[in-house]
Amino acid sequence: MLIRLRYWTAMLVAGGVAFGVSQYRDAPTALSTAVSDSAEEEMPRSATTADDGLAPSVADAGDKVSTPVDEPVTWTQVVGAGDSLSGLLAAAGLDTETSRDVVQAIGSEFDVRHLKPGQRLALNVSSDGLPKTATLEKEDGSRIRATFGEDPTVQILPPQLVSVRRAGEATVSSSIFAALDGAGIPTRFATDLELVLAETFDLRTRLGGGEHIRLMWREYRSGDRVVGDPTIDFAQLDLADGRYEILWPDDTSRRTTIMKDGVLLQTFDQPIRGARLSSAFGMRMHPILGTVRMHSGIDFAAPQGAIVAATQQGKVAYMGKRSGYGTVVELDHGNGVHTLYAHLSALNEGLRVGQRVETGTELGRAGSTGRSTAPHLHYEIRVNDKPVSPLADTRLRGSGNPTPLTESLVLVGDMQSELDRLLTSNG
Repeated sequence: MLIRLRYWTAMLVAGGVAFGVSQYRDAPTALSTAVSDSAEEEMPRSATTADDGLAPSVADAGDKVSTPVDEPVTWTQVVGAGDSLSGLLAAAGLDTETSRDVVQAIGSEFDVRHLKPGQRLALNVSSDGLPKTATLEKEDGSRIRATFGEDPTVQILPPQLVSVRRAGEATVSSSIFAALDGAGIPTRFATDLELVLAETFDLRTRLGGGEHIRLMWREYRSGDRVVGDPTIDFAQLDLADGRYEILWPDDTSRRTTIMKDGVLLQTFDQPIRGARLSSAFGMRMHPILGTVRMHSGIDFAAPQGAIVAATQQGKVAYMGKRSGYGTVVELDHGNGVHTLYAHLSALNEGLRVGQRVETGTELGRAGSTGRSTAPHLHYEIRVNDKPVSPLADTRLRGSGNPTPLTESLVLVGDMQSELDRLLTSNG
């Protein structure tokens, strides 16, 4: 398909708008950038039903629509290894000058050098050859959409994902990884299980063969594609010494519950709702320094900007920068107990040192400041300035965070029923 781009570029320049670097800096009123859910909500329903999940209607592009309306022509391409945005645009028929304009528009909200395989590029062009939109969909389902015409915009659109619950079961013969892989269950859950049980027992040494595992999880889909990583919700492990049941927090909860044979074994609250443990407390190979060092807390995988909340009531002892930790908040809970929340991208500007906060109070937002390789939260509990495992220590599980046995039994029972239903329907 050959796109008549020379005419389009001339129309843009004639209208006083050109997508150059100086245009973004010197004429902000000519190019607006929207970063909100409202931009997505304003789009007609038809915009979300295209086969590729990217092609909006002409009205979605923000242009003034006349009658009759031309049907847009859509070009889409999945990014492959070694692809560049300019190369993909050239393959779509764009000339060098116009390709540069589109790259600069998308590049105003995304580092185009970080294009990855599996991302998707879509161009909407009307039947007379005038481009309407260029959309880059990232691996998490979010999109960068540049709209061209009388009122050009660049928008960050949140992912339109559908959560689908899945279930599976496996019997261990050699390793838990091999058991999950053979049963078609995401193998990343082997790590999730090892981390959440790290302060209860070493899962790998407990497995001698014949152990039965049942899991329930959520995957996220955009159309017929699975986007991002699945999220584990519930696990039942039948081991030699009994049945263990683990309930992870969902998007509305911050509490993990571990039970054995119907008895509440362990519970702990985490600073980010629904977050997944990504690193345990104890000795480990440092991801940046490359040496074995003590990891004095636990890490939670979290997107940039995720809300970080106080796990228990306390007093703000410190807010600011700290070597290696980046931007941190430290809370004093009394009796020598402190919690530390590190690598934050932003602080709650309404907080002050010395101020008392309640359980669940927003302290800041997750980020990657300090010595960090990617956005996450590092969380510590210190007792008399000595780090202790947040998963094992019980000092913060006072009256502010009760977990009645009855409540835990009800929650686990509900998950068991749902797991049984899914496994039966799959069979």
